[in-house]
Amino acid sequence: MPRWVAHLLVVVGWLLTPVLAWGASYFGLWLGALVAGRFTSPLAMVGTAGLVAAGCGFGTLWAWVRFMRRVPHLLSHRMAPRASQERTAIAPAE
Repeated sequence: MPRWVAHLLVVVGWLLTPVLAWGASYFGLWLGALVAGRFTSPLAMVGTAGLVAAGCGFGTLWAWVRFMRRVPHLLSHRMAPRASQERTAIAPAE
């Protein structure tokens, strides 16, 4: 894999971080609303939905950031070597 593709993947991954956190918190809000529908108090319903949304959002954000911090190391095994690291063929002596 060319080095520029690996760098592009890292940049795109970091740019996706807010979208991923937003989607996870939206899913958490939906899940929290399903659970909170069993309560009778509106304040308990809103609180439960909000806590589940925050937990899902921050949990996903925590896991994603941990993953993205490891991505350069994971991609380094697939990247092409730098020009300074390539071994040049030595012509046989005549």
